Amino acid sequence: MRRLALCLLPLLVLACSKSKEQAAVRIRVQYTSGFQKGCFKVVVQDDANPDLKLEEVVAPKQRATATSEVPSPILTVAVVKKDGWSNKFKVTVTAYERPCAGSGETLAVAGQQVDSAENVFEFPSEDVKDVAALTLVTVDADDDGFVSMAGDKKGTDCDDTNSMRNPGQAELCDDKDNNCVGLVEGREADEGLPKVPMFLDGDKDGVGREATTHCVPEAGVTGYADVGGDCKDDDANIAPNKPEVCDNFDNNCDGNTDEGHDKNWYKDVDQDGVVGANSVVTQCDRPDDSYRNRLQNEVFDCNDADGNNTPGKVELCDNADNNCDQNVDELFPTKNTVCNISGVSCTGTWVCNAAQSAVECNARAPRLFYPDRDGDGDGDQNATVDEVCANETPQLGHVENLHGDCDDVDPAANSGLAEVCDAIDNNCSGSVSDEPLSCGGTLRDVVSYHLTSDSQDWRTVAVGQTGYPVWVAGRGGKLAVRKAANQKFESFSFGDPANPSPPDGSPPLNANNCGDHNWTVSWVDSQGRVILGGEGGWVAEHAGTSAPCGPGTLPTSQNITGMVGFESGGVRTVYLSDTNGRLYRWVVGGAGNPFMELNDNINNLYGLHALREDFMLAVGASSGGGDKQRFVSYAVTTGTTPTGTPTGHTSTPPNVNGKATAVWMGDADKACAVGEGGAVWRWDGVTTWDKTDAPSAFDFTSVVMRYDTSNAQNPLNEQCYMVDKRTGGTGGKLHRLTPYGWAKGPDLTGSLANVPLNDIAITATGDLWIVGEDGRVFHYPEPSP
Repeated sequence: MRRLALCLLPLLVLACSKSKEQAAVRIRVQYTSGFQKGCFKVVVQDDANPDLKLEEVVAPKQRATATSEVPSPILTVAVVKKDGWSNKFKVTVTAYERPCAGSGETLAVAGQQVDSAENVFEFPSEDVKDVAALTLVTVDADDDGFVSMAGDKKGTDCDDTNSMRNPGQAELCDDKDNNCVGLVEGREADEGLPKVPMFLDGDKDGVGREATTHCVPEAGVTGYADVGGDCKDDDANIAPNKPEVCDNFDNNCDGNTDEGHDKNWYKDVDQDGVVGANSVVTQCDRPDDSYRNRLQNEVFDCNDADGNNTPGKVELCDNADNNCDQNVDELFPTKNTVCNISGVSCTGTWVCNAAQSAVECNARAPRLFYPDRDGDGDGDQNATVDEVCANETPQLGHVENLHGDCDDVDPAANSGLAEVCDAIDNNCSGSVSDEPLSCGGTLRDVVSYHLTSDSQDWRTVAVGQTGYPVWVAGRGGKLAVRKAANQKFESFSFGDPANPSPPDGSPPLNANNCGDHNWTVSWVDSQGRVILGGEGGWVAEHAGTSAPCGPGTLPTSQNITGMVGFESGGVRTVYLSDTNGRLYRWVVGGAGNPFMELNDNINNLYGLHALREDFMLAVGASSGGGDKQRFVSYAVTTGTTPTGTPTGHTSTPPNVNGKATAVWMGDADKACAVGEGGAVWRWDGVTTWDKTDAPSAFDFTSVVMRYDTSNAQNPLNEQCYMVDKRTGGTGGKLHRLTPYGWAKGPDLTGSLANVPLNDIAITATGDLWIVGEDGRVFHYPEPSP
């Protein structure tokens, strides 16, 4: 083998001498730091003639480490060109794990080849040329002379972090592959070592779990034990024969946990010295200072929320098990049984007394309830008391304890009301004498020269819209008017004797009367003029002035029994009914024939009233016997003749023998009617009238209804005032029917004559006017004469 001059110059030291004109290449070979116990084989071959080559073996420089200037150790190879070599040559550098011996054909390589690098270089024309480095990977981190076999490395060291593990080591019993043959040959660690029975000891406490076979471990090797039975091999505090501590574990592996330790802690909530079972907390440590362990044979508290309920306590009468014997109030056997106290009508029950030391009867005096038919909250002062015991329900329509109502069907009277102007004993003081002075008088007869003659039988009374004037008319053409409050009546009567100077200061008789007719109905217009209707179909108009009366007749000879008038745009329209069942419209002062017959039915009509022209109520009777009362309503269209017949109404209960004599509408759906035989009816806007009987079967003659449209809460609303024509020593009376029954008052006082009463009128403010036979006229409020 031909040789060139080859100089191996570690650390870039050029060791070969050469003349200046000789060409040479200096090659840097980098290798991994820490590679110190292997060797490098360097082969240089002529590129043109491979037989020309040179081989050398060199060891790494001892303790060669990388520096900041040189990042890895360097092996420097310098090649000097010799005669016969071409200008190019190839350099191959190979690294081995173990030291190398010899060179050339006699090179002995003991270790594993771990890496190799080669490149072709070119000689310069002269002098030395430095060329790029070759790089070898030679990882020997544990400095044991064996390169790591991890990753793409070609060494034989199976654990390059441990110098005791490499192919040059003997195998030890330490669960490691010391000689690095296990992974290579597919064998486990500790191969070839004799095995004995042992136990795996994961927590290294000297006691193992399941049995296995294993070589005898080297000193310091753990994980194996000579004895087994560890129930929790991941905790060194748990093993057979360990002391049992309270930690929620089976420390001694006997199958029990925390034996010998009381883990139940109880609280004495009510601080009576005895703990309650429900407060238990199970844990090793005491929860806080309020808890303690239960004493041996200690009885639990049956109610740890109450210090009065404790074993050993005296039993009280308190609905509790004080002594915790599972019985309640056992010392009081009569508790909750029926009892009665002398003098008390209500029964009771034996209950615990306030001191809880005995039982007492809880019977109490009954609650007193009184009827309250009118719903004003004050019971009837004359009613029988309803005694209601604690276990009973009061009757409906009764109030408790209050019973000062002197008229329990009248919501305008009870012991809690103030006296107002209505001629009624509102405050139940026993009379109406305590009415305010501002009322201006009482309900009494009116004394006036032109009223009180025995020959003056007043049949009808009508008032103006503001309460005046007041017109009264009657039989024989009698007619009088009071034009303002506290004035004397002025007479326009037919047949009265003339007296130029009446003794009471009344005006003299006026000569312009309306003739000798029996007037039965009347109406006053907004100008104070009166429209009259009477027997034989006579009608008249009087203005109360010196102007003459304007009499006229209807196309009928029947008696006129009903009249109601309306005004609109200066036109006065009066509706009339007669005893032959006819309904007429009269346009007062109209041209031509001002009368129009609107209806002719089979009933006899005796009363007519309306609040508006398009709806009228009329009452009367049939001409036959028996069930006689009749009620009808007219749907009248102003200025036209109505089509069809009036709507017939019925009565509940059925009507009785006798006629209905008068009707009055208080509101659009509220009305009262009266009749013979003590019959009174109420109407609530439907076609059925509810009948109410008077205390006696006398004949009613007239009715009005009090209804204050501006005050829906007025207790007098819907109350009906009516008069009758009784004779025989008692005379006529004024009656008042509320929605609850027949009320007391107003009472007619003064010189009440035993005469029938024929008509009643009422104003919007509640003033009353009543007329009757023998010149009797009553008024509320009327001052004393």
